[in-house]
Amino acid sequence: MWPPTLPVDHLRHDAKDMNTIMNRVKPGSIVVGVDGSAAGDVALKWAVEHATSRRRPLVIVHGAGDPRNSSEFLGTVEAARVLRKAARRVTDKALSTVRTLAPDLDVQVIVRLRDPRFALLELSDGASMLVVGTRGHGPVRALLLGSVSVAVATHSSCPVAVIRRTSAGPGVAVGHVVVGIDAGPLSSAALEFAFEMASTEHRDLDVVHNWSTNDTFIDSTSYEQRVAHTDTHHHMLIEALSGYAEKYPDVTVHRHLPDGAPAATLVEMSQTASVVIVGSRGRSGMKVLLGSVSRSVVERAHCTVIVVRS
Repeated sequence: MWPPTLPVDHLRHDAKDMNTIMNRVKPGSIVVGVDGSAAGDVALKWAVEHATSRRRPLVIVHGAGDPRNSSEFLGTVEAARVLRKAARRVTDKALSTVRTLAPDLDVQVIVRLRDPRFALLELSDGASMLVVGTRGHGPVRALLLGSVSVAVATHSSCPVAVIRRTSAGPGVAVGHVVVGIDAGPLSSAALEFAFEMASTEHRDLDVVHNWSTNDTFIDSTSYEQRVAHTDTHHHMLIEALSGYAEKYPDVTVHRHLPDGAPAATLVEMSQTASVVIVGSRGRSGMKVLLGSVSRSVVERAHCTVIVVRS
């Protein structure tokens, strides 16, 4: 569980920093967290390709850690100097990578002397996507990028891409786009995102709607009841997909109605997918929730996972 010392309302707001940051970030930017690790490098390259294909600005963000955590030994001023020096090495390397991959890409670099989760979440309201890796290291040793990725996916107000080191880049024509839906109104954001990605990247789209005999009072041995239950979910899936064929005629859609746990199904399909897209429950006031299915997929999938806020 994420440390209780970092409550949600503090994660989402910091009055001193928010205005300064938002004035420097172009709306719709792709924001990527870097920490100098190999996993962070993979996330950066994915973000560069995604930003280039969508013609969006890229923002490189490094949360260097809070100097107050080391001030007892170094003093606040010296601790801040050490953190900035280390951060400069990380961001210089990241910027060099971007310039090599996409010389004409509009790039900004932001270094924050604070928890990387704060640094990324401050930008989520203005970003079109946050991109993070799954493991990392840096001045805040306890905050592996794996925990950062779950935290950001849980609390971000924009889509979050969690990049696996084995993931193909957005431009690599390997694997389908997979999206898990419950066929209800909350699935529309994830579906729209999935269709747009499949269309842009010229991939097939697998739409997965799980159902289970364990969730109903159906007699699992009754063939007639099972057929009726399957038919109900089939119609729910058709209704959820209504209109997308006309909007995205170039996307080949494969419908899946597996009887089983949705997280297990999506994790299994992630072994051959290019990306798995899942929705979240959205937010009520300042409270943002990441459902058990979404979190399980983020933590266990074999490919990139994108969490889309409803």
